[in-house]
Amino acid sequence: MSNDIRTDVNETSQTAEASIGMNSTSAQAVKKMRNNKFFRVLKNWQYYVMVLPAVVLFFLFSYMAMPGIFLAFQRYTITGGLFHNEWIGFENFIAFFEGPYFWRCTRNTFLINITNLVFGTFSSVLFALLLNEMNSAKGKKIYQNILFLPTFLSVLLVARFLDLMLNNNRGVINALFESMGFAPVMFYDTPGPWVGIIVFAYIWKGVGYNLIVYLAVISGIDREIYEAAAIDGAGRGSCMIKITVPLLLPTIIILSLFSIGRIFYGDFQLIHAVIGTTNYALMDSLDIIETYLFRSVTNAGAGSAPDYGTAAAVSLFQTLLGFIMIFGTNTLVRLYNKDYSLF
Repeated sequence: MSNDIRTDVNETSQTAEASIGMNSTSAQAVKKMRNNKFFRVLKNWQYYVMVLPAVVLFFLFSYMAMPGIFLAFQRYTITGGLFHNEWIGFENFIAFFEGPYFWRCTRNTFLINITNLVFGTFSSVLFALLLNEMNSAKGKKIYQNILFLPTFLSVLLVARFLDLMLNNNRGVINALFESMGFAPVMFYDTPGPWVGIIVFAYIWKGVGYNLIVYLAVISGIDREIYEAAAIDGAGRGSCMIKITVPLLLPTIIILSLFSIGRIFYGDFQLIHAVIGTTNYALMDSLDIIETYLFRSVTNAGAGSAPDYGTAAAVSLFQTLLGFIMIFGTNTLVRLYNKDYSLF
């Protein structure tokens, strides 16, 4: 009888071990299936469908347009298509570099963007810090909405607003000067102040968007840090300078790196809305690479045929400059702190 009991016990343990082995194998199979990429796509198909339009647009306008780079090295004609034109090497680049617009357009584009980057970042951080210090939640919401409202305005409306304020004959500022006995200022004939005016328009229109980003970062800072600082006797100003700003620094650097990547790309819409194609008096301050490209492909004010080859060469030049700027700046950031870099 004891042998029978031992036999039953052995059979039971073997059955249990087999069952455990089968369960372990099944668990591994389920785990392997869950780690499968196709299974993950199938499980989260709604998210992939949601992002599909953006992927399609990015593919069409970023990758499908890449063969247009060939135009930069051709004497392009419409009849020759994309691959049957005369290859001229770097002549289109040389024509732009040796032409009268290279230095002016590159300088203006860089100057406007770097000024906007410095003062725009400073303004956004400053307003975020000030709003964060407000005790009234209702007042904070009101000021936040006021600052965010210009983000939704059309560029044409911004240009119209500048015209209402600065018009040589009927502008608000000149009307105010005349009422005070001063001579009117011919803003649209004076290129000097327009870099500052355009940068002010950029900041006024974009400060609200960046403000939201910085406020979101500030709201995520652990309150216990401020409480510990208050126990040690730190005031609100000290907390702002020694806690909030250092913790905002990684976000400031990341957003600045994104902007530096497009520092040689100007806002064509706003500047073209301001100067159009006939106000040559402001070209010395506001002629950027994009306005030059527009004139090249539309021969506005010229009478010659559209120069697609030079336009493609200048666009490729912009891309290379952006590539150099973003990699160079990111390298410097990595030397300062690897955690703050993009890659």
